[in-house]
Amino acid sequence: MKALAGIAIVALHALGFAVFAPTCRRSELVVELAPGGPSARGADEVTRDGSYTRWTARYRGAPPRSVGLAAITGPRQDPAARACTGRVVVGQRMLDQLGAEVARSLAEELRGEAIVGVGAFVRVDRFALRWAQLLAHPEDLFTVRAAPHGYVRATGALVFERATIPLLVALVPAPEPGARDLAFRIVARADLAFDSSIVQWLSDKLGGDRLATRLARRHIDEALITALAPPPPFDLPGGQQLAFAYCDGPPEITNDGYGALPFAVVLGASREPPPRHGPAPRAAIAPATVLAVDLDLDALDAILHELWRTGFLDRQLAPLAARFNADPTIANLLTLRIDPPRLALPPVTGVSPGGLALHADARVALHDGARTTTGRIWGGLAFRFTADQLSVDLGGLELTCECTPTTLVPCYGDLVAAMRERGDQFHGELTRIFTGVLRELFVDRRLSISGLPAAIVIQSARATVTSTATNGSLRLDLAASLATAP
Repeated sequence: MKALAGIAIVALHALGFAVFAPTCRRSELVVELAPGGPSARGADEVTRDGSYTRWTARYRGAPPRSVGLAAITGPRQDPAARACTGRVVVGQRMLDQLGAEVARSLAEELRGEAIVGVGAFVRVDRFALRWAQLLAHPEDLFTVRAAPHGYVRATGALVFERATIPLLVALVPAPEPGARDLAFRIVARADLAFDSSIVQWLSDKLGGDRLATRLARRHIDEALITALAPPPPFDLPGGQQLAFAYCDGPPEITNDGYGALPFAVVLGASREPPPRHGPAPRAAIAPATVLAVDLDLDALDAILHELWRTGFLDRQLAPLAARFNADPTIANLLTLRIDPPRLALPPVTGVSPGGLALHADARVALHDGARTTTGRIWGGLAFRFTADQLSVDLGGLELTCECTPTTLVPCYGDLVAAMRERGDQFHGELTRIFTGVLRELFVDRRLSISGLPAAIVIQSARATVTSTATNGSLRLDLAASLATAP
C-alpha cells in the first residue's frame, strides 16, 4: 500500500506539472528596431534614464534580464552657431600682475627717450590696471563716452626730468559679430600742459595722447587679449585639434572685481551633433579669483563630441580590451574575449548628486570560441569634486547583444553583474585617466603674451559644480601667475 501511495503521489505531481507547466512559459525578451521605432516582446516594464531606454523581463527564481537602447534625444547644438557655452574669467589679482609687468615693459621702451621741453624719461609711476564701470568713475565719462559692459582703466604717470605726465587709458571691449579675435577700443589721455606757449605748441605736435595710445596698443592691449583669450587649442593625434573660439556674447565686467569673456567650442560636422541644454547656472566669482574657466554642460558635451568625432576617445578606450581579456577570472574560467570597444555615439553629460555624470554607448565584438556577437555596452561614470581632488567611479554598466543589427536580446547578465560588483577596482584607474585628461586640457599650460617678456603659467585647477535638476556648469579655478618668458 505504501508503494502504491508513493506511485500515486508521483503520478499526481507529474500530471500537475503537465497541466501547469505550459502556463509558466513566456516569450523571450526581444527588441526589434524598425524605422517607426523599437518594439518589444516579452517585456514586463519599460524605463527611461535620460537618453537610455531599458526593457526588462522578470522571471521566477532567476535574475531579471534587460535590453537597452541608447539615443541622443531633444534639441541639438548647431556647429555653425558658435554658441557661447563657456567663459574665461580674469580676476583683479591677475590684472594687478599684468599691470606690474606692463609698467616694467613701458619703462624699458621709454628708456633713453626725451621730449623737447620735458627732458629725458625717468620712470613710470603709480601704474595700475583696474576693471572699471563708468558709474564708479564718472570723471571718465567725457573721455570714455560709452562702455556698456565696462572697461579696463589704466592709470599712472610718466615721469620726465622736468614734468610728470598723468596717463588715463581706457580699453573698452568691442567684440564684433563673427570676429575671430577680441578687439579693444582704446581711448587715451596724456596731459602735456606747460606755461610756455612755444613749449605747449611743441608738445601738441608730439601728441601726448598719441603717445599714450601707442603705448596702450603695444603693451596693454596685447596683454589683455592673451589673458581673456579662450583656452588654447589641444592637439589631437592625426593632426586634429580641439579648438575654442570667441563668440558673440557680451563681456561681463565688475568694478574692481573681474572681467569675463564668453567663448565657444569649435564643433565639426557629424551625424550626431551633441545635445543642447541651454544657458546653465554658474557660481559667483570669488574676490580671490585669479583666473577661472566656466564650462556649461553644452561646452562639456561639445568637447566630448570633438574627442569622439576625431577618434581620440576610441584610442583611449582601446587598452581596456587587453585588460579585460587578461583578467585572471576571464582568462582562466571563460572562453569569452573582446575586441577594443568603439563609441557609437558621442558621450553625454548630466548632473548627479554631488557632481556630474557621463554616459556613453559603445560597440564591442564578443568572441566565444568560433562565435562572434556584436555587443552594445552602455556605461556610466560619476564625477565628484572635493577640495582639490577629482574622484571618478563606475556609475552604471549594461550589455545588450545583437542577434542581427535590428534584433536585440539580453546576454551575459551574470558577467555584467560581476563586473558591476567590482566597481571599486575601477575607481583608481578611472580617476587617473580623467585627471590626466583635465591636466592635458587646462593645466601645465604656458600662455605667452605678445609684446611682453612674460607668460601666464597655469599650475593647477580646482573644480566645482553648480547645478539645477536638469542643467549645470563646471568651474575650474586656475592657480596661475606671470613668469618671465624663456
